[in-house]
Amino acid sequence: MGFLNDLRKDKMLAMKEKDRLKASVISNIMNGVLLMEKEAKREIQKDEGMKIVKSELKQAKDTLESLPSDHADLIEETKKRIEIIESYLPKQLSEDELKNIIEKIIEDNSLDKSPKSKGLIMKNLMAEHGASVDGKLANKVIDSLING
Repeated sequence: MGFLNDLRKDKMLAMKEKDRLKASVISNIMNGVLLMEKEAKREIQKDEGMKIVKSELKQAKDTLESLPSDHADLIEETKKRIEIIESYLPKQLSEDELKNIIEKIIEDNSLDKSPKSKGLIMKNLMAEHGASVDGKLANKVIDSLING
């Protein structure tokens, strides 16, 4: 069974529980997966579906950052959306874990600690740990390591 079937089951459960927010979030993810499947002309596996989930998470976090502080209800709803989305992702690596992994990548590949190496570092990091990496945090850690 594919990732889409898991999402369908979760959506049905959310609808039975009358959790409209969760059903809505799952629908958004499902739509992304369906579009990806249509473009690929095949069933999408869970690891591929994580790209959609990460994209939804990024959008929700961007929305949260852009909300005015006097809209407490919208802020709370967006935080709940983020929680729901994160439940579909594997545990995200912490800043310290990322730092250790990135230092190992630099060492193993004999890379210079310079901005020129940033693309290679990111490529290796995402290839090995893609779904567990927050891109913004990874960029921040890489920048701190290569810029001293």
